[in-house]
Amino acid sequence: MDRQRRRELRALNSRAWNGEKDLFPVSKSLDSTLKKNTAFIKRLRTTISAATQSTFLQEIRTVSLSKYLSEIISACYEGLCKLKSPGDIEAGVEIVSALHQRFGPADFTEHLGWLLGKGMATPDKSFLKTLTPEAREKEEKDRLVRQRVLLRVVTELWLVDVLRTLDDIARPDDAMRPTTGPRTEPKPRSPGKGGGAEPFPLEVLKDLLNHDRDHANLPLLVIFVKAFSWDILGIKAAGQDGRRTVEEDGATKGAEETESDGTEDKEEGAAGTDQDGPFASPELQERFKNILKRYFEDVKGHLVRDQKAIYNQSRKNAEAYVKSGEVFEDRQSNFEKQVKAQDRLVANAQVIADIIGAEMPELKDTDEGNSANGTIGLVKAGEYLRGQGEGSGIWEDEEERRFYENLVDLKGKVPGILLEEVKKKKADDEQVGRKIDPAEAAEAAKAAEAAADDQSVAIANKTIGAQVDALLVRLPELISKDAIDQMAIDFCFLNSKASRNRLIKALTDVPKGRTDLLPNWARLVATLGQYMPDIPKGLVDYLDNEFRSLQRRKEKEFLGQVRLSNIRYLAELTKFGIVPEHVVFHCLKVSLDDFSRMNIEIICNLLENCGRYLLRNPETSPRMASFLETLQRKKSVQHIGQAERMLIENAVYYVDPPQRPAIEVKERTPMELFIRKLIYGDLTKRNYSKILRHIRRLHWEETEVVAILRKVFSKPGKVKYGNIHLLAILLSALYKYHGEFVVGVIDQVTESICLGLELNDFKFNQRRIAEVKYLGELYNYRMLEHPVIFDTMYKIMTFGHGGPPVPGRINPFDMPDDFFRIRLISTILETCGMFFNKGAAGKKLDFFLSFFQYYIYTKNPLPMDVEFLVQDIFSLTRPQWKLASNLEEASKVFQLAMAQDQKTSGVERVVEPEDNDSDVSDDEDGMVPDDDEDEESDDDDGEAEDNDQQDTTSRYNSESEEEEIVVTREKTEVDPEEEAEFEREFAKMMAESLDSRKFERKQQFDLPLPIKLKPRESTGAAGGEPSSVANEAVGPSSDAAPPSREKMAFSLLTKKGNRQQTRTVELPSDSHFAIAMKKKQQAEKEEQQRIKNLVLNYDLRENDDYDGSGNEKLGAHHYSNRSDPRGNKERGGQRVRKLQLSDVDWT
Repeated sequence: MDRQRRRELRALNSRAWNGEKDLFPVSKSLDSTLKKNTAFIKRLRTTISAATQSTFLQEIRTVSLSKYLSEIISACYEGLCKLKSPGDIEAGVEIVSALHQRFGPADFTEHLGWLLGKGMATPDKSFLKTLTPEAREKEEKDRLVRQRVLLRVVTELWLVDVLRTLDDIARPDDAMRPTTGPRTEPKPRSPGKGGGAEPFPLEVLKDLLNHDRDHANLPLLVIFVKAFSWDILGIKAAGQDGRRTVEEDGATKGAEETESDGTEDKEEGAAGTDQDGPFASPELQERFKNILKRYFEDVKGHLVRDQKAIYNQSRKNAEAYVKSGEVFEDRQSNFEKQVKAQDRLVANAQVIADIIGAEMPELKDTDEGNSANGTIGLVKAGEYLRGQGEGSGIWEDEEERRFYENLVDLKGKVPGILLEEVKKKKADDEQVGRKIDPAEAAEAAKAAEAAADDQSVAIANKTIGAQVDALLVRLPELISKDAIDQMAIDFCFLNSKASRNRLIKALTDVPKGRTDLLPNWARLVATLGQYMPDIPKGLVDYLDNEFRSLQRRKEKEFLGQVRLSNIRYLAELTKFGIVPEHVVFHCLKVSLDDFSRMNIEIICNLLENCGRYLLRNPETSPRMASFLETLQRKKSVQHIGQAERMLIENAVYYVDPPQRPAIEVKERTPMELFIRKLIYGDLTKRNYSKILRHIRRLHWEETEVVAILRKVFSKPGKVKYGNIHLLAILLSALYKYHGEFVVGVIDQVTESICLGLELNDFKFNQRRIAEVKYLGELYNYRMLEHPVIFDTMYKIMTFGHGGPPVPGRINPFDMPDDFFRIRLISTILETCGMFFNKGAAGKKLDFFLSFFQYYIYTKNPLPMDVEFLVQDIFSLTRPQWKLASNLEEASKVFQLAMAQDQKTSGVERVVEPEDNDSDVSDDEDGMVPDDDEDEESDDDDGEAEDNDQQDTTSRYNSESEEEEIVVTREKTEVDPEEEAEFEREFAKMMAESLDSRKFERKQQFDLPLPIKLKPRESTGAAGGEPSSVANEAVGPSSDAAPPSREKMAFSLLTKKGNRQQTRTVELPSDSHFAIAMKKKQQAEKEEQQRIKNLVLNYDLRENDDYDGSGNEKLGAHHYSNRSDPRGNKERGGQRVRKLQLSDVDWT
């Protein structure tokens, strides 16, 4: 809103608070009909916009609304929640101000303020906990969308003094909840510390930010500081000073400080900042800033924590990638979500930091070898294989290591007496001759008694066998480590020889298809085996015997699933250290000796499940390495199928992956390290002038130094995002001294942007964002002009489409669910779009935004963050722009823009053909004499040859006239038969045309010629060939008067409707058209003279009939005297030759 208008509204609304009446003029007779009032309320609820503002204000003046104030207040609140663009918000402020001035604070404003405060209040956490995660996420999304608009509305209303403090609001009268007693605050869960003395926006920010531990309200704060950084905080946002000029020392000046002589710079330069001060007082500004600073400190801690978590997750993904060659989809998708959320958090925090002048935290990884920006890094393979990495060397990750190694100690969970029965005999042997301590005996007896009491309560008259059966039923339900450990503890209370045997039998009976239970059952066996060794021994003996039995029944193919379950069970027990070494290698040896398909599958399953453990365990590593070597040799020697060969190769690769070479550190020269440190490490707002001096002092005459600088300045992605504009300042400062270098860098950056469109790889997205940001900053510092920016943006949106995008047509470079190009365009417009507000650049931006809007709707529905980004861009560049709601509306807007653009372009081009008419007619008419000469050549070959030579004579003759250069055209040879055929068909066509037009009226030929024409022209035209005048429509203005040497005047006859007009056209006398007319006039004169001589000599020839030969000679004599004098002159005068190639100066 215009600041002047805002101050006017502020003064009027303040007077309304003071109790003044009649501030808003109303009509003397108000319309109180129900139809008018209900229509006003309905439109107030749905259609508040800049286009309907005048209608609302007029109805507020003329309609009696006092009886419906409660409905108007609720409708006004709902309408304000639906606003979108800044123009709509301004219209809403105008309407609310008008209602405030007419009805006053007590009847309208206080109740509306209560509803607005309720809409801005934070949701109740107890209510959110009752919702499902999906409903909670939807509720949070709807709240952000609503409060995104309401925060701006509330602040604007406070600036124009419609809203004041929480003391100045009251709950509206409600039939269901009548108001009794004093006024209540809209958000009692988070009242302000200062009671009602705090301004309304300050209370809202306190409530939003004080309890926001997850920083979900950070986008709302970003909107607030972007919109009201000057009005409330007293801080000018970046870009308000317009395009800047870089001085020699790197200092920049705004548009209002730069002396500009060209009108184009004045049109494109941004308007100077408003000299009017902020609305908030200095004390109030400090209070707002203090809230922002406290919240930003909390955000910094959040950033550091999330960055550390992302880094750790990236390490785990990298290790998993090294071990298995892939990362699980759910793991990778969660990691990408964390990275995207971190990127949004960093971007929003950067905006807050720029406004309040705070420093962003250092978000560097601990290990530079591993990247946490969404890509999968690599760990050092050698270090991992030696077991010296972060995780254990044998296991895939820390969780797996804890599963197989960290077993629960039963001695600390159950009484020791329950574990002594198994070792009773051994314990008795060891206790011979040892005196028993009475205290220990008493303690053991007491523990046994307590255990017995617990058992009696738990079993409730059940036998031990029934309890064991109930416990064994739980075996298929062991799907977690905690359940396994609990079952082991429960079994200890039922420990007996019979119970252990029944447990062994149950563990050997694996349900069909439940191989997922084997690791859990193996952990149960390992846990119990610490104090009950007969359980693992009995299970291993059973599995070993089963394996030997299955080997004897090789022909039974239906036992394949049993074989795989058996070998998988042995592998899991091996990883717990239960299976003896000789048992495992016996299985491998037996399978290797009989190298059949069945045994190959057994070997591969055993290797994939425990091969890595056997290879990296120091005790079994030599034997395992020898076995792998033997397996490789046998695979290469024996003939096996391709499927079996792939199974072996995959298993061996998993167990013993090949050694990867160490990542080589790129060696850089000291000069390159120095330059990279200056630009990438040391560059800040405070020292960029000093760095510029260092760069200018470098040895620019050395090619190596220039190449390093070009590489550094061409890669803005390696600079901190907040320092890209500093890089643009350095480059623009160098332009005065090294112009070619700067042009080369700009070309390389634009080429890199095009290359990014061709590759379309997500891992380059961060670099591509930095490049377009860099390009926009170069425009801001006058290194580029707007055509380059618009060409780049159009190429970004149309690359791969072959023109404007079409909905439904798939482009592999720009899929419908890929919104990254929208981010690129938004970045450019956010950087320099606010400067395209006038002149040609403004018109181009209007057309581009219509195309951009159409392009957005060719995509799938936008995510919330991209939609907010688009709305911010339109509000920044064109606040009054009305966004389309669907594809049809966007297409209509784009088509209208194209039609307007074509219409404008057509008007500009209409004048060009008329201005060039004379030149074109000269060239076209210049060919007419050549055609006439071809027709006249049949009558007089000699005369046609002379005329042709005269027409093609060069305009530049030498002064000595000793030699004349003539340019002749090559004559085309025409077949006589084809020429005769053409003449016959042409004569036939002309005869048919004459017959068909015989009875038509020829009014166009009977019209008199204009008065301007000379009598000779009219006589000649009427004397025998009236059609020639109409056909040619061009004739000389005077036959008698000789034309001027320089120009020759002709009269052009034109017809517009039923009116005929003449127009004088002056052509050069040496043009083809003028020369042809001269020849035609000369030929007509000669023909008249010949006919006259024939008539005069007719009597003489009749008297001398007897002497016919003499008469013929006399006629020939007379005819020879009337020959063309120009021909005699040319034949007797200067020498004529054809133009040669060497005569023309081709340089």
